[in-house]
Amino acid sequence: MRKLWLLLALVFAFGKVAEAQVTYYGKELFNSQKLQVLQQTTTLFTLQYKNYQDLQQFDEAIKKVWTITPYKIIKPEELSKYQTAEQYSFFSFDTFNTKTDEILTSNIIYSLALVTPSDVPKKNNIYTLAYVTLSPDLYTGINAQQHSGGKEEISRSVKRNLVGDFYNSSIFFNWSPGFLSGYLKQINDGLLYGQSRSLDFQFYNKIRVPELTKETLYVPEYIRQLFSAQQPASSPSDEKLEQYNYKLKFVTSQQLDSLILAPQSNLKYLIYTRRTNDKIISIYDSKDNQIIYQMLSPGKPDVEMNDLNKIKQVIKSIASNQ
Repeated sequence: MRKLWLLLALVFAFGKVAEAQVTYYGKELFNSQKLQVLQQTTTLFTLQYKNYQDLQQFDEAIKKVWTITPYKIIKPEELSKYQTAEQYSFFSFDTFNTKTDEILTSNIIYSLALVTPSDVPKKNNIYTLAYVTLSPDLYTGINAQQHSGGKEEISRSVKRNLVGDFYNSSIFFNWSPGFLSGYLKQINDGLLYGQSRSLDFQFYNKIRVPELTKETLYVPEYIRQLFSAQQPASSPSDEKLEQYNYKLKFVTSQQLDSLILAPQSNLKYLIYTRRTNDKIISIYDSKDNQIIYQMLSPGKPDVEMNDLNKIKQVIKSIASNQ
């Protein structure tokens, strides 16, 4: 396994943070020294090793939306060259366990996190400014649960192995150049304009979501594959919702990346994020990379048709209140 010691030192410095598909703390940091420190750095992006064959597309995705700092894409083992933390901030993979007051069960969170260097020279005060929640494949999820043993704190040795796997062998369904562009736009603008987003059970754009009655909702192929892999429900769903019958189009992640990153891109697309004990359904609008819909469902981690049906329910509720 490749050595990621500097990266892991940064990972161990992360505190536990709130949960959403994209989380950022611009409001809390807007007038603080920490945000000023970030803006004086070059942000280093690390990717999974298999992603470097698509380096140009990842670079295009970052360049399209990331304006708050200069940036550079490096390989994980190159982090040892950037020992002077005062000059660099980092986007890197992480994992941690978390509980909230609203959700009593424990979740293992897999993330791409942004950390800024110390605001006090030569002090190891590293801060998490933002992170993206990633959706792992079955192997990654089982591996993390077995190694963590369900404990709220993940030990250094366990985290070292898990983060090594993240860079070398793990699959994250909601991770691609196009998706990254949408995530980074939220973080970039949230930090620049002093906005924050943490745990939101539901929010939606009252203007843009109803546009789905006439527009196509693009759905990545991994969601259809997860639909087809599910066993028939042993009991009827708790909710009987009207069927989503607006336009849908399933596309591969590669096709969706091309559509999202195209000049003058203008489409709405769905992202499903599975966590250990819940799920997040998000809709992005590629014309400005904004999230226009998000629903968090505690206790229901698997994607299901009702997740689409709830979107129609929201559209109808908006119409009835106008």
